Amino acid sequence: MRASPPSNLAKVWTVRASDKDHCVAVWDRVLIQVWHLATTASAVSNLEKIARAYIAEQKGKISSVAVVERTSPPPGDEVRALLSRFYRELAPQMNQQIVVAEGGGFRGAIVRAVGVTLSTLSPGTLPFRFVGSVNEASVLIGPHLSPVAGGEPALRRVIEGVREDSRQVSISG
Repeated sequence: MRASPPSNLAKVWTVRASDKDHCVAVWDRVLIQVWHLATTASAVSNLEKIARAYIAEQKGKISSVAVVERTSPPPGDEVRALLSRFYRELAPQMNQQIVVAEGGGFRGAIVRAVGVTLSTLSPGTLPFRFVGSVNEASVLIGPHLSPVAGGEPALRRVIEGVREDSRQVSISG
């Protein structure tokens, strides 16, 4: 857990899982995922457990933002099926499901193609949106934050803080 200065953020974020490949944190009403490297089946399984527990803690809907960094390769078929199930099953408990495809151009197109594949694996359409930046994701999630959260600017700072924390794990791990 990382404490934040009271003047900047109303609450702290909590890192629930972190390794060299990814980080999962929670803050306010948001499940934050940062995918640095490979997305593994065990990471998705753990993500699902974390998300379900967080939804139960919040006693209401949450939002999800997954930042897919340019260094994260497309997941394999098994992991795509697990991600499809994760997003499909948890959709009713989520206000927003946002995927930030970093890297622009061709890289962004690859991440979107994975999303299309996830949708085809799902019996219904998946309600996630693809954006090109954390700023865009913050605008979409902002209206769903609690009144004391600090709005979009706070969410952007929290995501950057989670990324900093996870980079430290990557360096030391």
